[in-house]
Amino acid sequence: MAEAHPDPYRLGMDFPVLPIPPDETQCIAVDAGPVSLVVESRDLVEDARRLRDPNVDPDSLQFNDYGASLHVVGRDDGVEHLRFDCFADLPHYHYICSAEGRNTIVRLDEFAEGDPIAWTVSRLRTRLPDMLRYAGATELADAVEGSSDALGSAADEVERLLREAHTRAIARRAGSPAGAS
Repeated sequence: MAEAHPDPYRLGMDFPVLPIPPDETQCIAVDAGPVSLVVESRDLVEDARRLRDPNVDPDSLQFNDYGASLHVVGRDDGVEHLRFDCFADLPHYHYICSAEGRNTIVRLDEFAEGDPIAWTVSRLRTRLPDMLRYAGATELADAVEGSSDALGSAADEVERLLREAHTRAIARRAGSPAGAS
């Protein structure tokens, strides 16, 4: 686990590992020109069981959260560059540098920014090329800038899907049959 950097003004925390891979059974992709916007209903307890130990104790997990995630993936190469985890308790996002095998996790201040899903969709509409550049995907950022119509039309669908994914994650946590996949 990475240690906190002593600089309080640093953007997020760097980790020398890539994020947990998505569970394809919980994903829906939306075409947005040069990127695919992949919406996933997530539960970190389920992720831990799926990837590590089927008998994992949820209380032993450092992070025990759930909700909707949005993966921003290059359409041509399938590489994930950004992830927005619109979780119930600790919403955050990732700048992912796959080539270097690391990612930076940035906590979302939901008190200042409000609803994590609305904030995420707003970033798609207004800041995606800048965020892709920061993640090191300069050519993809340029392509996204040149296809703002495709991204704009996908954003409404992504918001609807994120809200549905969040509802499914809540239902799964509650053990509701509506949350069964």
